[in-house]
Amino acid sequence: MTRPIVYDATHLVSLGRAAGAAGIGRIDLAFARHFAAHPRLSCAAHYGARGPHVLAPSRLARIVADVAPAAPDASSEWARLRGWLLGAERAPFATAPAPRDALGQFLWRTPLRLANDAPHAPPPNSLYLNIGQHACEFPLLFRWLERRPDMRAVFFVHDLLPLDRPEFFRRGYEALFRRRIDTILRHADALLAMSEIVAERLEREIARKGARIPIHVEPAPSTQGETADARDEQLARCDYFVLVSTLEPRKNHLMLLNVWRALAAGPQPVPKLVLVGGRGWENEQIVDMLNRCEAIRPHVRWTSDLPATALRRLLANANALLMPSFAEGYGLPVVEALALGTPAIVSDIPVFREIAQERALFLSPLDGLGWKRAVTDFCAAASPRRLAAIGAAQSFSAPDWIRYFERIESFLDSL
Repeated sequence: MTRPIVYDATHLVSLGRAAGAAGIGRIDLAFARHFAAHPRLSCAAHYGARGPHVLAPSRLARIVADVAPAAPDASSEWARLRGWLLGAERAPFATAPAPRDALGQFLWRTPLRLANDAPHAPPPNSLYLNIGQHACEFPLLFRWLERRPDMRAVFFVHDLLPLDRPEFFRRGYEALFRRRIDTILRHADALLAMSEIVAERLEREIARKGARIPIHVEPAPSTQGETADARDEQLARCDYFVLVSTLEPRKNHLMLLNVWRALAAGPQPVPKLVLVGGRGWENEQIVDMLNRCEAIRPHVRWTSDLPATALRRLLANANALLMPSFAEGYGLPVVEALALGTPAIVSDIPVFREIAQERALFLSPLDGLGWKRAVTDFCAAASPRRLAAIGAAQSFSAPDWIRYFERIESFLDSL
């Protein structure tokens, strides 16, 4: 049955121009962009206390346009970062990336949170699609679904790491996330996931509830678009590595920073390391090392304000992506790097084995010396290890958005 789509835009509105900063936001934006132009879209929704505020399809299209990434050349942060990589800018490491325009974001969000575009409303037998799992810890906001038994609700679950590895999250977040998952499982007629690892974990959670909810697994493609405009001959001659992730303990930044401190103490030229991601939580040691360690100051830069197009160019010309995470639900930067033909050096964890199709270099997240050797090897153009990794990346079979959404829509039609 082909049902009209009601797209939950709450998460995108909450993120604003930060929608492209983290994996969940990039996936939500990709779905919103697809369905905003889709004839099946009936309306969008933003949560409200008694029921959702309903937004016209044209308003969802404007939201997507407002949060879409700027061209890299329009980004002053990209210009500074590129200059630093090329050696033209020698500015010291900034304590933190420049703050976003908080007032401007507030003024943009507030009308959207109050809007209600009559006469639009979720039509009979429609399908409610929630990609961001935003505010699901507040069951009251989703009780309206109980008054619409004609509708089908589909939620995207990105991971269950706060339940399995609570030590990597803020104090109290495990209980909050438990409420979030309970709300999702109470209302979901179906679930979407990006990896078999997450789907298997979800199956156990569903069984614990005594429920039966179908799960569709679809590996997410790169959100970085085409590669044609990503090559930069000047950047490609520089030795630099990239880590894309929020600064939080689970991502293992501290190990890499210690690797760079060791490299800086050696006799060889030191490659540069670019950290791309928001500040995160419980990262005082990471930030302190970035601020106070003089040895790494000339070699490491942290940014959180890169447009997706600039991030694509940064990744496409890097020696390698580094992802030393202790745990992940997917790892979108790994897919994005390999899709660009950029080697990936990643933690040897099951989900990375799955999504990288064995085309990455896998190392223990505890093996600092192994990561140091890999970085050194990848700075040598003729290194057999580097050449093998380049060949592996170029043989990566990247998922694409056309087939991705064909399969997603086929699953939605089965409900």
